[in-house]
Amino acid sequence: MSIQKQIGKPGIAAIMLASSLTVMVGNAITPALPELGEVYHLGSRASWLVTAPALGVVATAILFGKLIDRKGPYSVAFFGLLFYGVLGVLGAYMPNAAALFADRFLLGAATAAIMSSSVALIAVFFQGERQLKIIAAQGMSMEFGGVIFLSVSGVLADVSWQSPFYIYSLGILALVLLLLFIPRRGQSSQKEAEPDAEGADAQKGVPVPLVLLIAFFGMLMFFTAMVSLPIYLQTRLGYSPSFTGYYLAVLDLIAVLAAGFMPNIVKRVKEKGCLTLAFCCYGIAFFLYALSGRPVVLWISVFFAGVGFGCSTPLFNSLIVRKSAPENKGTNISFCTMAMFSGQFLSALFVSAFSGKALFIAAAVVAAVIAACVMPVAGRFQKR
Repeated sequence: MSIQKQIGKPGIAAIMLASSLTVMVGNAITPALPELGEVYHLGSRASWLVTAPALGVVATAILFGKLIDRKGPYSVAFFGLLFYGVLGVLGAYMPNAAALFADRFLLGAATAAIMSSSVALIAVFFQGERQLKIIAAQGMSMEFGGVIFLSVSGVLADVSWQSPFYIYSLGILALVLLLLFIPRRGQSSQKEAEPDAEGADAQKGVPVPLVLLIAFFGMLMFFTAMVSLPIYLQTRLGYSPSFTGYYLAVLDLIAVLAAGFMPNIVKRVKEKGCLTLAFCCYGIAFFLYALSGRPVVLWISVFFAGVGFGCSTPLFNSLIVRKSAPENKGTNISFCTMAMFSGQFLSALFVSAFSGKALFIAAAVVAAVIAACVMPVAGRFQKR
């Protein structure tokens, strides 16, 4: 019996739910940021609450990657989901800003465990083209979760600033599904799986460090939008928290659809073409945000931002899995997790360094430079 047949649809659903928790770890409270800034006397520094979990991810991801290589992804996923649910809800009851930031940091550590182990579980149970499709589905679930969670978060933020924190209790539900439907086959299956020819060929192209670099810039672009838009929409344009939640949910919904089409795009234009498209879309989105705050421009912008995320993030994980041997797959996946969440964390610095239209122009320039570099760099390594 093949490895793929040893996990059913409920098991896949469990992995998808766990994956959906990772991107929304910071986003779940974004509609409540202005009020959180007032309650904890943070002012504009409230945006750091969105990116603080990313620091926890960056600081602990390698530890969890090595644990995955030694013990398998199952146990790492178990403890990650447990602490995610508990720490996330406790954030609503922190007595001061320092305690809240500490809680968000530890929540990030739990997220690192979940993100690395969920990708590793996919690598255990699926190979080849099927693996790319499942990773694309994982990207869709991450963003579809964002659609639901951000919509709900916006409504909850209208009730109170504490209410969005209860969304994190979904980590406990994902833990129950893990226990019920995913076999404990972690490391042994990983060693039994034979590396496919496609994965061997992929190792001849762009090296892992360059994939990590572009993953960093991809998440920097996405979270620059996620961190800046709530303040931009509510403070500068006068929209409500619920509208902000719905707007960001639309961004995630578009990313879901784009992630679903991503494998077909890769078939036509290869990975380098898909990544070039993604960064071009980011550049267009930021340029439009700088151009105007009119409603029609906002809705066009959100389309391009969603396509940028959906066509890039699932591809990062797929490339890393393909370029990794069984014995270091968990470590390389954790490096990718670190790279992506470093981009998330440093987006707050990026937002702090610029303001207003200057921020969107700077982000558009960065996206355009990366888009221009992807094809030539990938072509150079292919020639080698």
